[in-house]
Amino acid sequence: MFNALSAKVGALFNRQGAGFTVPILDGAYRPNNLIEQAAIYGEHAELEDITLGPGGELYAACGTSVMQVSESGDFTPVATFDHVVTALAYMPAGTLAVAFGTNVIVAPGTANQKIIDSADGKPFVAVNALQANMDGSLLICDGSETCPYGEWSRDLLEKGKTGRLVRYDHVGGKTATMASGLAYAFGAHVDTQNRVLVSESWRHQVSAVNEGRTTPAIVGLPGYPSRMAPAEGGGFWLSLFATRTLLMEFILRETDYRQEMMRTMEPEYWVAPALSSGKDFREPLQGGGVKQMGILKPWAPPRSYGLVVRYDADLMPLFSLHSRAGGENHGIVAIVERGDDLFLASKGSGRLLRLSLSEIKAAKALEAGI
Repeated sequence: MFNALSAKVGALFNRQGAGFTVPILDGAYRPNNLIEQAAIYGEHAELEDITLGPGGELYAACGTSVMQVSESGDFTPVATFDHVVTALAYMPAGTLAVAFGTNVIVAPGTANQKIIDSADGKPFVAVNALQANMDGSLLICDGSETCPYGEWSRDLLEKGKTGRLVRYDHVGGKTATMASGLAYAFGAHVDTQNRVLVSESWRHQVSAVNEGRTTPAIVGLPGYPSRMAPAEGGGFWLSLFATRTLLMEFILRETDYRQEMMRTMEPEYWVAPALSSGKDFREPLQGGGVKQMGILKPWAPPRSYGLVVRYDADLMPLFSLHSRAGGENHGIVAIVERGDDLFLASKGSGRLLRLSLSEIKAAKALEAGI
């Protein structure tokens, strides 16, 4: 009875109950320093997304260009556009698809070029991820219908739930909305069981999409999920571009505070997740995150973080990779697996990182005492 009364009082004062928590980093999510210790394969200040070409070549979206990344880590432009590239993918036939926030161009610069700027009569606003499928279709994540891609933190603070997942049929040339009402769609994947999965960043979950309906598939994530990539042997990699904190969960309950903050402050100083931190003394602080003797403890509440999780075909987490508070390789927004190499795009540091899968397995075995 007391719990029922407490819930009603909490709802009355917009508190949703007296207390709240965030998932702890434990089990498969247990912290390590593998991302922070990763080799720097290449650097580009405008690094946004990565993908593999038809021959296994590594490509990156950087600013207004699509660049091929050589074995020595050099970035060479292969296509340049008038707008910033927000996502890219190569389709099975070797066709390039490039997103610009408000539209997607398939086969740019060719006679078969196709521009997609809407689905079911609704224009794109914040296209942030593309996923090419073996059947020739392309999954398009449109994060929000009110906030452009660059204003994702505003969408979070406004508790946006207007994202959608769109399917483009390259053969028929048609687009169709697979799911709508998503709390910021930011990554999609079709697994070996032919399930369509989509990241819902603000709900901290990965959802399964079936006939226009979504059901939670992976819930209670410790961070904000983004792009996914297939993994050898089944399953997939999931990037989480930042972790959750108690401060952020509290701010999301305080409507008047959020509105006043967004009205009176510059976005870079809002209390919100970030892709990088520690570079400006005006950044918002949380008590445990203040440096002591010039050192930010790795267990401090992080404003930015680097996190990637490996899931198996049954959607169970196997292990995770981290760059903790005080590290530099934060804001991991994309992953690519190629042979024994795992490439990570750290948007926060502008670094393309490389890890050896065999070394990761050895490190995890050592940690487990095997």
